[in-house]
Amino acid sequence: MIGQLAANYPGSVYDQMVRGSFNYGAGGVAAWRSLCGVPNGGMAMLTQIGAPAKVKDEYFAWYERTPFPTNAAYEDWAAGGWTVTTAPKDNAPSAVPKSLLCHASHGRWLEAAGGPEGAWVTTQFAGNVVTAGADRCSKLVYNCVYKLCELINAWMAATPVLPTAALDPSVAACMTCHAGGYDAAIDQCVPEVTGKMKCDESCHQ
Repeated sequence: MIGQLAANYPGSVYDQMVRGSFNYGAGGVAAWRSLCGVPNGGMAMLTQIGAPAKVKDEYFAWYERTPFPTNAAYEDWAAGGWTVTTAPKDNAPSAVPKSLLCHASHGRWLEAAGGPEGAWVTTQFAGNVVTAGADRCSKLVYNCVYKLCELINAWMAATPVLPTAALDPSVAACMTCHAGGYDAAIDQCVPEVTGKMKCDESCHQ
């Protein structure tokens, strides 16, 4: 997206940004499987263009709750929309990440795909889950960039199509204790945790 903006607005701040600045996000930041690089890069993009918190919340909440990947990247490629070094595969399994963390997101997808013996992984990649995962993640990028464009266009057009992203009920439940302070029932201070990501399936299981 940065390259496209730079081409459309030569001499702008987008034109001055270093290409590949967020490549470190691959594999959940330098392969540490922490924050997925796709929402990481998307949030950086939204910050660069001055998007409000409402748009950012909607992007992260959408990522957390949407089945990925869709077949859109394959269909677009098959229709001759663009060329790539490695062609995407058809009808990849999808799974709801339930988390912004790479490890959880990718793990849930791998479970849905059936691992190395899953039918899709076996037929498309001879059981190689590494290359199957790379196919999944590239399609995930496609889905997320498309969503970013939708959100940015809606925000810039001031169209009332952006719902306020409600926090998952698990977050509200956790905040009844983790808002900090002293809990007389357990006679100790409760750690203060401020967050918006699903509690019951991201970190606590």
